[in-house]
Amino acid sequence: MTVTTPTALPAILEHLKAALDRRDRAETTHVVTRMLDQNMRLGSHWKAISQLMQVSGELTLALRAIDAFIAAAGNTPMARYSKVVLLTQAHRLQEAHDLLAQLPRDVPDPGGHAYVLGNTAMTLGRVDEARAHLLEALRHRPGWGPAWLSLASAVNLADSPIGDQLLAEAGVAERQGAGDLARYCYALGKLHADRGDHAGAFAAFARGAALLKAASPYSRQADAANAAAAMEGFADGRLDRSGTPVAIDTSRPIFVTGLPRSGTTLVEQILASHSAVQDGGELNILQHVAVAAGGNSGSAIGRYLANGGTLDSLGSLYLHLLSERFGPSGRIVDKTIDASRFVGLIATVLPDAPLVWMRRDPLDNAWSCFRTFFIHGVGWSFDLADIAHHFALEDQLMHFWKSLLGDRLLVVPYGALVEAPAEWTARLLEHCGLDEEQGVYAPHLTQRRVATASALQVRRPINRDGLGVAEPYRSFLQPFTAAYPFA
Repeated sequence: MTVTTPTALPAILEHLKAALDRRDRAETTHVVTRMLDQNMRLGSHWKAISQLMQVSGELTLALRAIDAFIAAAGNTPMARYSKVVLLTQAHRLQEAHDLLAQLPRDVPDPGGHAYVLGNTAMTLGRVDEARAHLLEALRHRPGWGPAWLSLASAVNLADSPIGDQLLAEAGVAERQGAGDLARYCYALGKLHADRGDHAGAFAAFARGAALLKAASPYSRQADAANAAAAMEGFADGRLDRSGTPVAIDTSRPIFVTGLPRSGTTLVEQILASHSAVQDGGELNILQHVAVAAGGNSGSAIGRYLANGGTLDSLGSLYLHLLSERFGPSGRIVDKTIDASRFVGLIATVLPDAPLVWMRRDPLDNAWSCFRTFFIHGVGWSFDLADIAHHFALEDQLMHFWKSLLGDRLLVVPYGALVEAPAEWTARLLEHCGLDEEQGVYAPHLTQRRVATASALQVRRPINRDGLGVAEPYRSFLQPFTAAYPFA
């Protein structure tokens, strides 16, 4: 094994910095690979390089770099915990859970240790185990908003003593920072909703949303500009702007989009119940492709091609990053949030990939978004009028892409899906080019990780419980109905 001497470090680090400054993805990964292959003595810097590779979607290099950091740190428990964080970010929840379970219970601290175990167990569908870990986290940190938010999602609080504990910890919860207090408020809203106190539920959700909005304001102008940019350059109906068809097979991904809380996780559960399909979740790989292309508009793609780029190289980048996460085989459901803004890019560089768009009753969808704490932050969801503005933009995008793509884009009404699941499941299979299998008709029996707010719902048989959920709150939702043009 070659060990690079310290005197050789500055030159190669300068090489890496230059590649980063040029946003040269290929050269950046090449340099990092060289550094790892040569066993360079970077010490704690390997952690930053691991984070860089993880953000770039290069999971293989990220894992190698974090292992180099752990070795340099003497295999300490805290260094190994950094790998737990990386595995969690990469949605490799079983590995993260197993590794954390091997570490001392005070790493990173007793409450944080139990909290992460609870969240990974929840995502893996082990609800009783998750509940026990989260209660343990609260024993160490009473009133802690993140733990209460996770626990509330795992329990029907209508008659549970856990709900009484939530109320009893209100005083200490009020002394948290705004972000953690907001999470406590969302948990409190869930408690009141479970107990049928609609006014109390709305007030708690509204307070949590207001705390988040103050920290992360939403720009309607920026959202509208982003939506317009996504459609720009595609109005002529042309997708292949090079005149040369994509030569590689791009059928591996299956894109499922639509507003959050519109049923996308249910469709993912149905498709992932097929033996040929894995659930990908919210992958966000498309952003890397858009960066490589210089944007997601038709004009940006045209400029990229005029400068010597190829559609095959963009499609290959997506497929490479998909393989980094899931290996080289199997169909993958990509449920990236805001994929609606990348449909033109998808249709152009991944012409064989099927597209599914979920639609739900607007009032039900609006209420479900308003009452949901989105882990990545969805700024428009903190205000009912902002929700209406964003919904109208998504309606515009859906109609635009449908007019451009025709049958390639399957629009699935959530209400129709839950009323006639067998009929719509068959249509989904046909649209995605999948053979008939019995498992997809009983998707609740499929064991898989689910990292969204729908984690528990999709583990129940398909039902009508999601229909009409906003009706008890209609009077509170007037700012949405007044602002949404199709309410």
